[in-house]
Amino acid sequence: MKPHHAVLMPITLAVMPVCAQIPVTTQSENILVTATRLDSEDSKALGHVTVISATDIENSTARTLPELLTREAGILTRSLYGNNGTGATVDIRGFGAASTQNTLILLDGRRLNDIDLSAVDYGAIPLKSIERIEIMRNGGSVLYGDGAAGGTINIITRQPATSGSSASIEGGAGTLDNRQLDARLSHNTGPVALSLGAYGTSSDGYRDNNSLDERNLQTDVRYTRDDGEAYLRFYWDDQNLGLPGARRVNPATGLDQLRDDRKGTSTPNDYADLRGYNTTLGFTHLWENGAEAVVDAGYREKNQKAFFDDYDFGGAFANYLDSELKTWSFTPRLVIPHELFTARARTTAGIDYYDSRYDSDRSLNPDTRNQPIHRVGIEQKSGGLYLDTTLSPTGNTSVNLGGRLQWVRVEADDQVDTTAPGGSFASEAPDFDQTERVEMLEAGVEQQLTPQTAVYLKATRSARVATVDELFQVDPTTFLQVFSELDPQTGNGVDIGSRYDQGRLSWLVNVYYLRLKNEIHYDPATFSNINLDPTQRYGVELSGNMALAPRLDLQASYTWMRSEFRDGPYQGNEVPLVPRNTASASATWKWSPATRYTATVSYIGDRYFDNDQANDFGKKIPSYATVDLQASHLYQSYRFAAKIGNLFAEKAYDYGVSSTTSPGVYNAYPLPERTLLFTVSKEFGT
Repeated sequence: MKPHHAVLMPITLAVMPVCAQIPVTTQSENILVTATRLDSEDSKALGHVTVISATDIENSTARTLPELLTREAGILTRSLYGNNGTGATVDIRGFGAASTQNTLILLDGRRLNDIDLSAVDYGAIPLKSIERIEIMRNGGSVLYGDGAAGGTINIITRQPATSGSSASIEGGAGTLDNRQLDARLSHNTGPVALSLGAYGTSSDGYRDNNSLDERNLQTDVRYTRDDGEAYLRFYWDDQNLGLPGARRVNPATGLDQLRDDRKGTSTPNDYADLRGYNTTLGFTHLWENGAEAVVDAGYREKNQKAFFDDYDFGGAFANYLDSELKTWSFTPRLVIPHELFTARARTTAGIDYYDSRYDSDRSLNPDTRNQPIHRVGIEQKSGGLYLDTTLSPTGNTSVNLGGRLQWVRVEADDQVDTTAPGGSFASEAPDFDQTERVEMLEAGVEQQLTPQTAVYLKATRSARVATVDELFQVDPTTFLQVFSELDPQTGNGVDIGSRYDQGRLSWLVNVYYLRLKNEIHYDPATFSNINLDPTQRYGVELSGNMALAPRLDLQASYTWMRSEFRDGPYQGNEVPLVPRNTASASATWKWSPATRYTATVSYIGDRYFDNDQANDFGKKIPSYATVDLQASHLYQSYRFAAKIGNLFAEKAYDYGVSSTTSPGVYNAYPLPERTLLFTVSKEFGT
């Protein structure tokens, strides 16, 4: 018997007799789907898990989702522009440039990570639309699949009100000509529940050619009955963004655009447009013993158009992309409470199937889009089976055990037109067909030592397969276009921690270690994607909350992390873009029941530039600290708020890339200095 079969078999045998004995019953309450596979009662053995509530979000100084997440222990974010979360990446436990492919982002339980290299559009997820956020560090692979080497973040949007009608509207304006409008409506009567949301924002941006215009709509319709419900969710978003490019520094020539022309651009014609929608249709069924079946299917479509002009050779090497991604998904699951070896247990069993089609036309410029040089077509089919069980052998002990088998098949082809403008030297990649199988495992145990104190141990095995953009590249030896065969990345991680919760005071200490094999990464020396030599991540995460006084609450986090190569020519070197130290501290003062003030201090340590795997560039991305403030006041049904970002106008940047051919030369993406945002909102209800 293979190892993964040994893990899954006892869970299957334990669940099978229970399924046949589940009687049907009726429920008197209106049922609302939670859009999550993580049950709050069963999260004790899952290690370092954080839940951010809607109240936490409202009290935060954060203006965007990445700003909110970066204040949590173990989480890094990088922003290229600081413009409403566009161009931002979220990184759990230090994966650097490959963070997007190693941090799994979910919206209502469905994957936002696409099969290409595009980052998640956090600007399309307004904070007002979020009910809560579940963060699982070193976890989520069993429940949600590949790409969760660092962890999983599940963003759960607001659902229809449990009864009656309610509505809200919020308008905002601020510096950088920032304007935004958010409107929400919820209605629940009888068996039908409905929620609608609309959000729009525009901004000139901090940099030249960085204007943003973004709109999105959200709907959630539900029909409930005594033993379940049917639901339909729909999301639509439209974004137009100018791309200002980098600021260049060359000490040999005295060029320092970062100092002398911080807000300027060297790419005034570059832009990226994104339009898409996704919908989910499903139903749930409940039995009297608490068992639940969820059957849902989804469809997502995304179109991206981007232009990168050539400013050195008169446009001869420009690049225009017109890419379309369509994804069908089917994700049924069954949640069953039962007994396992006389212990109270709860098992989640399910199937995940995703079928994605990626078509990308790559032309010289927008004027020649009807005659593309490359027409790349890639289809990826992914199927997974998983079982996850949490049991309580004693009242003070919780155990979690889960396993997933996943198959991924990629078929790709490339059609080249050498007569197209700019296509004279183009080469056609041979057809590609590859199937991979990966296994993911999670096991954890938590022991309650006292009513306030618990300790836990968690071990995981994660995996990820290459994205389509990582497969389609130029061979560094022949300089011909190819689809490369990259081995799946695997990782084994361990977390040991302790948590304490006494009501007014709570804290958590977590130590982790993660070993990776065949990590997929871009190699600047060969200008290609490769499987890296083995790497490792380890660190300490601290977080705590304290009610210092009846009106004063404190929250703080600190992370010490190391990401380094453990073999090969870079052995012992640090992975670029990962700081050793990060910290955040917030204080909220409730001056009155209607008025509160919040201040947040954030610190990001220095780190090596992207491309500097050798750690010998001689300069690092500088450390920086920012102070953010919020004041809010509730008057009758109106809420007035003011937020100041980067109070002391720190001149910082999160991302920089060093030259591999010119000593001392690097590019950087400067972030905004001080910003202000004023909002007014009103609540309506019946």
